[in-house]
Amino acid sequence: MRRVHAALLDREGLTPSALANLLDGLRREVQALPCTVPESDTPPREEDHHLRASIAGAWPELGFYDPATGRALGHCDLPTEIGDALDDLTDLALDLGTALALADTDEADALAWLRFSHDIHWGDHVQDVTRHLRWLG
Repeated sequence: MRRVHAALLDREGLTPSALANLLDGLRREVQALPCTVPESDTPPREEDHHLRASIAGAWPELGFYDPATGRALGHCDLPTEIGDALDDLTDLALDLGTALALADTDEADALAWLRFSHDIHWGDHVQDVTRHLRWLG
């Protein structure tokens, strides 16, 4: 979890494909966790423009994509659905940050939050954005 969070904020020389591999690994690990609801109150989710800007600086080639194929979209492409890689990764970083903050006080609750947030939110983002990351290479 810490490795993925760090990679989102500081590219660390990774290719988009290597990031896709990290995200796939995280998703598999989290899906193996038991399904429980965290006991602690989690901080309210608010859009963090600074976090998105940090991720955009580390991953400048990311942008809008077609979730069905992973293909990058230009300004004139209008598919039914549009994926936003920076938004997907920002949402993931926010949820991982919450889990990391919880881990400082209660590791079991942090793992419960990680699984819960995966199931209700970021798991779908990771599934969609990994296609795009693999398309980019």
